[in-house]
Amino acid sequence: MSAEHPEGVARKACTRCSVQKRRCDKALPECTLCARLHQICKYENPPFSSPTPSRPSKPNFILGLGAFTTSQVTNAVIQRIGSLQPESVVLRYSRVIDPCFPILSIPMLESRLPHTWDEASLDFSLLCLSIILLTTTPPSSTEDDSNPSEFKSLYFCFKSLISLVEGLGVNSLEILQARTLVTLFEVAHGYYPAAHISIGSIVRAADALVVHPSEENSLSHHSNDEARREDGVLTWCGIASLDRYIAMEAGSYAPLTRSYTHPTYTPLVPYLYPSHTIGQDRAAPLYRLSRLFEAFSLLDKLQTTINEPTAEHLFNMEEVMQIVTTLNSLKTILLGEILEGREMYSGELAICDISLLLAFENGSRVNPVDGVDSNCLSIAIKSLNFLITGIASKVETFTLGAQPVEFDLLAPSIMFLVYKAAALVTQRLCLDSGLNEGVRRLRILRGFLKAVGTRWLCCERYLQLLNEDTTPRILRALEQE
Repeated sequence: MSAEHPEGVARKACTRCSVQKRRCDKALPECTLCARLHQICKYENPPFSSPTPSRPSKPNFILGLGAFTTSQVTNAVIQRIGSLQPESVVLRYSRVIDPCFPILSIPMLESRLPHTWDEASLDFSLLCLSIILLTTTPPSSTEDDSNPSEFKSLYFCFKSLISLVEGLGVNSLEILQARTLVTLFEVAHGYYPAAHISIGSIVRAADALVVHPSEENSLSHHSNDEARREDGVLTWCGIASLDRYIAMEAGSYAPLTRSYTHPTYTPLVPYLYPSHTIGQDRAAPLYRLSRLFEAFSLLDKLQTTINEPTAEHLFNMEEVMQIVTTLNSLKTILLGEILEGREMYSGELAICDISLLLAFENGSRVNPVDGVDSNCLSIAIKSLNFLITGIASKVETFTLGAQPVEFDLLAPSIMFLVYKAAALVTQRLCLDSGLNEGVRRLRILRGFLKAVGTRWLCCERYLQLLNEDTTPRILRALEQE
């Protein structure tokens, strides 16, 4: 022990000096005499001066137990944002979120920027906090529940603040956008059932704002401001897309927003599908998000056909085949719009491929009763093999390190596509004695998930699910180089 002490003095002499009636200098954390004699030093009462040094505390964002006000909650949000400048938040959004989920118009976001955080409203500061959360990288080491990282603390903080905002009765488009981005965070990092719960509350919050379309009150009458109306359409497209994604992961779960997208809502078509109009700016957020929404709408139609079939078997088959044809047509259009070499980062393409995987998987499980069924079964199996091979080849260059992966630009649908392909390969390996090619594909797909898992934690969840379905024999084969 050292005889040097940090600054601070106890209220009374230590227990040992008191019993032995020695002169105690009451130094903290141990007196000089006990330190010199290498004896344990204890104080009967806690010191009134500075406590024993401990690990640095995280920023205090919990408000007092008194009455809450909007200004108090706003100050708590700004305190949690810290020293980050408003302009930096826009840069984070444009670099990480906008390429794959353009729910916000960057010019609109920039127009709301305050000079300082003191001038920011509660709505806008919460929106900025959600952007900061979604662009924060998770820790490289395993989380400790007793001492959560800044990454998880920020998430807990936002959820707490949203509860306070709900209690205050505050609901706005900006807060709805913030909640949508945090639900995307939960999806991207595999936070379930939180994502299921969040999407339900978002849909109801959108109901309260009349952001979703309806015959009585469509978005075309939501605002007299064209830019504001477009902001509302972007938000609703983002909510509907997330809802369909969460439903897709759940399997037979029906999207909550399905009832809001009936084809009779024609006033929304010019807003939801600007990509169908000649001369549109392909870089515009509404154009790009409408493509994503279009892909998700086809996925929803496919899931409805598969999970809620009619009594007419032939009709169901024709319906699936028609959707597959439409999906392939959309893929062709998307490939013509995406920059060369950036196909890997297209969430729209990933959704199309996920839909095709589901369609071919369903077709490969049909019990043939006639020549038509046998032909469809053969086509489905061949198409499924071809698609899985293509997915494995696409990610192989990234897995082998031949091409670096821009983790921030990967949409959650891309990770799920790789997981779904890996799950199908695993199922086949469990039934088939031939390992070589299947193991090679599986090693590539799992390697991609492992690498991307350092940025998006949903990949860790996918790997755990794969391990649960993988036999020891296959695991041993995967470990062999």
